[in-house]
Amino acid sequence: MKFINFESIEKLIDIAISEDFANGDPSTEVSIEQSSVSDFILILKEPGVLSGIDVAEFVFKKFNPKINFDSLVEDKYSEPRVFAKINGPVRSILSAERTALNFIQRMSGVATSVYEYKKLIQDLDVDIVDTRKTIPGWRILDKYSVLVGGGSNHRIDLGEMIMIKDNHLNSGNLEEIVNRSKYKFPNLKIEVEVENENQLDEVLFLPIDRIMLDNWDPEKASKAVKKIRSKNKDLVIEISGGINKETIRSYALCLPDIISLGSVTHSARALDISLELV
Repeated sequence: MKFINFESIEKLIDIAISEDFANGDPSTEVSIEQSSVSDFILILKEPGVLSGIDVAEFVFKKFNPKINFDSLVEDKYSEPRVFAKINGPVRSILSAERTALNFIQRMSGVATSVYEYKKLIQDLDVDIVDTRKTIPGWRILDKYSVLVGGGSNHRIDLGEMIMIKDNHLNSGNLEEIVNRSKYKFPNLKIEVEVENENQLDEVLFLPIDRIMLDNWDPEKASKAVKKIRSKNKDLVIEISGGINKETIRSYALCLPDIISLGSVTHSARALDISLELV
């Protein structure tokens, strides 16, 4: 997981552990002998894309460095299977169980969601990207999981790209904003959100890098893509706004460069994963 620096998420993991373990684990304490050591397995119980195996391992070892964690696969698509073996103090393993599962189930859900969208348009040269609609504090984990699922990342934070949206335009002239952007931030790419044909006509002649067609129906989006290509083949075209599994292929057939989906991170269903005693 070279994408993730564990120091950058250790604070998040510490918060999650303290949330669950702030008052200890009396249920485990009264039922499990302190000296008890045993073997456990982590099981993927439905087909999906595993993401965050190393994060789960990190959580277990945070609880107790004496826990041994042996992953049997890498983060990728898998049919139902045992994907990791765990050995160590039973009390620590059981106390860490829910925290570790919360991370890997959520991350695998995001990766699986992206994978399922990608399958629907796999024959088309259109990429799926995420948005910043992520769980606060989870940005790096959500973005990593999108990559595991076969998608790509949009900007990681506000400073990575200048993205001029409708609320920005309410306070000024678009051409002036673009020129100011070029002057103050010459190394940043500029993307402009376009909601109608009049805005599109204005944007096409500005020195920007990307156009986002936001909330266009497929028919109008297809015409807009052709128009943009005829005027400037170097512009990256993004389609966004309320796209789901029923409509994504219609939008992909417009042949934009990318389709951005907030749902893959803000509405992902956790994958069914469990810890079981051997």
